[in-house]
Amino acid sequence: MRHLPYDDYDKKEMVLRDFLAMDRTVFAGTRTFLGYIRVTLTLIIATLIFIRVFNGYVEDHLFYLGFILALIILAAGISLYLKIKIHYKNLQKTETYEKTEDDL
Repeated sequence: MRHLPYDDYDKKEMVLRDFLAMDRTVFAGTRTFLGYIRVTLTLIIATLIFIRVFNGYVEDHLFYLGFILALIILAAGISLYLKIKIHYKNLQKTETYEKTEDDL
């Protein structure tokens, strides 16, 4: 069986604040993902501006490093976001498990 978050804790001792803390963690992760997207777009725009302004004065290959960094940052952000989505699904399973256990 798969280990879910908060499986180490007694479900009967968890209160509303614990479940709210889990949701707050998911929202913080989503906010961080949006920050990654913001940094990626800023880096792409800055790279395009530098290429346009310094066209011919500096090797263009240096500026394309900005695009590579933007892709790396975007990949890291997507990876983090997918981990958060999986974590959130596990939290929902935990809450569902809690509700069905109380019904019994």
